[in-house]
Amino acid sequence: MKRNRNFIVFLLILTVIIMSACMNQEAGSNQNNNNDNTSTNTASGETFNWRMVTPWGGGSLHIGQDERFAELVKELSNGRLNITVHQVGELTEAAGVLEAVRDGVVEMGTDTPLYWSNINPAFDLLSSQVVGLSNIDYLLWMYAADGLEMYNKIYGQHNMVYFPHTVHSMESGIRSTKPIESLDDLQGMNIRFVGLMQSRIINKFGANPVSIPTVEIYEGLQRGVIDAAEFATPWADQIMGLDEVTDYWAVPGWHQTSCVFGAMINEKAWNSLPEDLQEIVAIAAKTAMLENTTKAMYNDAVAANEMVEQGITINRMSEEDIKRIEEVANEVREEIASENEDFAMVLNSQKAYLETYGMYRELQGKWGFGDNYPSLLD
Repeated sequence: MKRNRNFIVFLLILTVIIMSACMNQEAGSNQNNNNDNTSTNTASGETFNWRMVTPWGGGSLHIGQDERFAELVKELSNGRLNITVHQVGELTEAAGVLEAVRDGVVEMGTDTPLYWSNINPAFDLLSSQVVGLSNIDYLLWMYAADGLEMYNKIYGQHNMVYFPHTVHSMESGIRSTKPIESLDDLQGMNIRFVGLMQSRIINKFGANPVSIPTVEIYEGLQRGVIDAAEFATPWADQIMGLDEVTDYWAVPGWHQTSCVFGAMINEKAWNSLPEDLQEIVAIAAKTAMLENTTKAMYNDAVAANEMVEQGITINRMSEEDIKRIEEVANEVREEIASENEDFAMVLNSQKAYLETYGMYRELQGKWGFGDNYPSLLD
């Protein structure tokens, strides 16, 4: 009986082995056929060579983020979509990036949306908030709520589609050649500021917002054309050498509690792509978002530590000053919302996200992230 049972077990094992071998052979045959088809499709598929203009200078953190996105598109498409990145001034100046993409002069361009707030105030909110959303909030709003829809509604008005690929955490603050220990010290200062909300707010505190291109900030501070500047996060500021021409650093970076960067694509060029390449662009943007964002967040901490060790003087805004900023920021937000329907639409979308997430954020306590921005929701 035992011998019979062993023989039956042996037959079962043998049957399984034979069946597995047949299945593996069939799978291998199918895999070879699939590989042959993929190879044929790739070989016969059209290759696209696109140009991407940027508002950034060579060697900057921001153009590096754009380049990584372009690299990912090329890698994932197996060379079927090649994007050449052009730094500012090569094909267009910074102020002409959106126009060049909109008009089809080039296929793609990159930005932080608030650069176009003079065209439509809604671009401000697609880029950042004043004493508002953190970078994690922006990620949740974009990918889990209706944020991406907001981007494409606004950029769609200019015949473009948009793919965010990076979101920085809170910007450094104001770097200056003289101390800014309170809001009263802003009186009469010429400060490089970008963004509609930001410029209106800083003006209400007596400062003169000055708009100069990124590549001119260092020299402007060095020559005394401006007294102070906001640019980006500590790592980006360090790459630009702004700590070399300023002795003081006013924190926190209330003017931009996060900042989104991305790629805009001419709609006609986008529609010329086959569906698989469109999907690859979307995947590359999300992959770049993870890589660029986490890399920047960590290196911001490293850069900040180095600046403090090298002796830069930190000026911290008081709680009273922060409260004044929040009050003025709310006034400005509501002013612009009453003036512009698109701004109001995006603002309401962000408020809806905050209201949805707010209760759970409170439950997380100090182990969560960001703030519930009660002043923004008042």
